[in-house]
Amino acid sequence: MTGAQPQHAARAPTLADRVEEQLRRLIDRGDFPRDCKLPTEFTLCRRFGVSRPVLRAALAKLRDQGYVSSQQGSGTLVLRGPEAGAMRFPPIATVADVESLYEFRIAIEGEVAQLAALRHTPDTLSEIENALAEAEAMVTSVSPELVRDTNFRFHRAVAHASGNGFFIATLEQMPNLIGLGPVEVRNFGLHDPVARARLIAAEHRTILDAIRRRDATLARAEMQAHIAAARQHIYQRQPVGLVAPD
Repeated sequence: MTGAQPQHAARAPTLADRVEEQLRRLIDRGDFPRDCKLPTEFTLCRRFGVSRPVLRAALAKLRDQGYVSSQQGSGTLVLRGPEAGAMRFPPIATVADVESLYEFRIAIEGEVAQLAALRHTPDTLSEIENALAEAEAMVTSVSPELVRDTNFRFHRAVAHASGNGFFIATLEQMPNLIGLGPVEVRNFGLHDPVARARLIAAEHRTILDAIRRRDATLARAEMQAHIAAARQHIYQRQPVGLVAPD
């Protein structure tokens, strides 16, 4: 009789895997619409905080999946995208837009966390735990840009645990302010991104603990406090140019 074959551990995702995942999600939700060209390699490398070889490996994966097509000298064309009429959030172009987004997130995600505490299953709780564990493991090993999007995966996992498809769809489409635009917003401190990432992970853990204990009131309060703190962090980092009086 032969013994059972040993089980091989799942391969840990590479940086290219993580960039491919985030690009695919941005395409799926319409941030990069069908038939548009992706930003330049330089811009995408800056956006995700990775080298060109890593980015090119991620783009190769997307080409293999039929998401994009690349031609020498012509850039990378997006081949897929959401159906016409799919839900789209307003563009984030001004400070007022940022305030509106956080106001919306505080209202929506507080309720989402409350429902997650009441309705989570072993599988959806595990999804939240895994998202947090992955972010914690990435803090000192990869770029802050990729850690940030992994942090947002925690929020989407909480939405899944709510069991409400409308909340799930909303969180899947929610802007997470990564990347560059008319308003460039970074959720990490300029001088110590590791400390900022650890603080976010600690706040996520308090939310997870409340959800795990099925304390709906506390889960709601912790989520709202966490998002309000993120908003405050952004505002504290915005420079103000004052003009001296004549």
